[in-house]
Amino acid sequence: MTDETPTTEDPRGLLPDHVYDILKWVSIIVMPALATFVVGLGGIWSLPFAGQAASTVTAVGVLLGALLGLSSVSYNSSKASTATTTTTDD
Repeated sequence: MTDETPTTEDPRGLLPDHVYDILKWVSIIVMPALATFVVGLGGIWSLPFAGQAASTVTAVGVLLGALLGLSSVSYNSSKASTATTTTTDD
């Protein structure tokens, strides 16, 4: 007789869900808006190093996005491995 029992483990990512959601919002919305804001004010007020500051903000946003991508891959691979069923023979 063959019984197929799904595993009950929850998939685990590198970050808790609420932290992931906040960091994703920061990397998608806040960082590009902040970089645009710095470039805009730098041009209007002739602020020194506005371009460099905006580039730094953009680089941090890209790094954050890459790290979140790694967390997503880890979560999805964990989710796929826990969704498999185990077969037992009696």
